[in-house]
Amino acid sequence: MTNSLGRAISLSLVAAEVGEVELWALDDGPAWTGARHFDLPLHRFSPHRLDPLIHRIRNAARHAPVVVWISKGLSPLDRIARAVAGTPRVTVIADFDDDDVSLMREQANASVTTAVHLNVLHRKSPLQVARAQRRTAEAADAYSFSSATLRDTYAERPHPRRTSTIIPHARPTGWLLPERSSRRPGPPRLAYLGTVRPHKGADRILDLVRAMPEIEFSSFSGSFRPDSGGALWHSIGNDATLREVYADIDFTLVPQDPASSAARNQLPSKIVEAAAFGVGLVATPTPVIEEYCAGSYIPVTDWTDAAAVAARIRSADPVALGARLRRVFVERFATEVTAASLEELLGIARRGQRVG
Repeated sequence: MTNSLGRAISLSLVAAEVGEVELWALDDGPAWTGARHFDLPLHRFSPHRLDPLIHRIRNAARHAPVVVWISKGLSPLDRIARAVAGTPRVTVIADFDDDDVSLMREQANASVTTAVHLNVLHRKSPLQVARAQRRTAEAADAYSFSSATLRDTYAERPHPRRTSTIIPHARPTGWLLPERSSRRPGPPRLAYLGTVRPHKGADRILDLVRAMPEIEFSSFSGSFRPDSGGALWHSIGNDATLREVYADIDFTLVPQDPASSAARNQLPSKIVEAAAFGVGLVATPTPVIEEYCAGSYIPVTDWTDAAAVAARIRSADPVALGARLRRVFVERFATEVTAASLEELLGIARRGQRVG
């Protein structure tokens, strides 16, 4: 998954509140570019040589308790989970932050080319994802989920029952900026900071930008840009820091496809970052976004009426909404808050209470 490393980094930030952390990632291509925003050494391992990492885990457990927190559980991570399961002083937690089976199914259905690529033998095909996650779950002592909504979705899967907790994407409290008292004068500033994918509704953004020619609009280089004329477009380079990315933005836009199971079960990391920087949010009210942000953002159920969406944005107070979302960060997304949930889960898992 392209977002596996992003979730693993979030888990590492939470785990660092509890003890020493090592972040390991499958060496299957270039690392996620967003990793540079985090001061975490990244270790890579080959999918063809799992034994060195397995031995490292077992050897470490001879000296101290070890938690193996596995993000998503796709192959070959399921093999690591099964290899270390039952090792004395090793606790395995299977983490699920997306409806990955539905996500891969939707990607496979998007085009014939993608369907051929994600054939039943591919490790990221819906069938192989489901099988690998089930094997990871069977080896795990406990589960973590990015939301209660997603936990309910996985409860319907053929996974064994385990005690579990909710660990949303998290960021260090040190990222938290002082609450804004006012906005910088000038035109409204909107941004789309996600990747362009069908379930994220990015096609609706261009319609909205056309309906608001008075705004300044920002997006990452290489994603997309508005038509010439109208809104002033800012291209965000890959070398920009997150503080630079979110500086002076009034609203970040997070459209989702409500018909997509992947979207309904996703907690977009951009919401967590917007909360840390006190930026207003305009988003589709999916179950997960409502779970965390209800009453703290502008919910848009119909993005097809760009004029109506534009009117709601123009009438909103970005400073007040940014302050509300900032409080969500303090209460839900800060690492020390989520670390408390992790410590409670570990206490239960280490007592051997796997069913819950």
